[in-house]
Amino acid sequence: MSILRLLIAGGLLVSLSACAAKPKPDYADFFEHHPRSILIVPAFNKTTAVEAPLVFNTTITLPLAERGYYVFPISLTSDILTDLGLTDEGLISQLEPQRFREVFGADAVLFVTINAWKTTYLVIASSVEVEINYRLLDTATGKVLWDRTQRVVESSGGHGGGGGIGALISMAIQAAVTAMIVDYRPLAQRANLLIVTRPGEGLPAGPYRPDYKTDYGGFRN
Repeated sequence: MSILRLLIAGGLLVSLSACAAKPKPDYADFFEHHPRSILIVPAFNKTTAVEAPLVFNTTITLPLAERGYYVFPISLTSDILTDLGLTDEGLISQLEPQRFREVFGADAVLFVTINAWKTTYLVIASSVEVEINYRLLDTATGKVLWDRTQRVVESSGGHGGGGGIGALISMAIQAAVTAMIVDYRPLAQRANLLIVTRPGEGLPAGPYRPDYKTDYGGFRN
């Protein structure tokens, strides 16, 4: 067998093993405890971008509601937690899920962790990145119903294939503008939409959608 054929065969084996290494998510617990209502607690921010949780909070309610779930108002949730003396996102994320059932009557609680919220600037190119982890827990049993991470990157500049010094200057200006004036909200919206609606990995339709419990086939192993 030629070296080329060996390389191709090896590449195919690596690709197949990579596909096999990613099993389809198990939705058994989700189907058993399919929530009607979701409480979103303040996001745990692991980045240096202090505005990240506030911006993110404006983007998460709509996609969950459109999937057919009742979503507790985030501002009201935050006010109640503050009244209870729970203002630290890190401590809130460590609370027992059952506690949120006692206080709010929610079926499930969504813990959000912001892992990345940054802009990288490299003279003629810049990229904006958000990475968010979503962890949905049943408030009656504490079981993890759904756990996903979504990363979204948007780049600008650095795509020119020619044009000389003028093109380079233009790309540098575009990259600099992107780096200075960044609106993270569209990226957070895209991350939420992708993670919630992805076939076979997103959230099954909730009770306020006509396809409630009829779309389970697309999520079974």
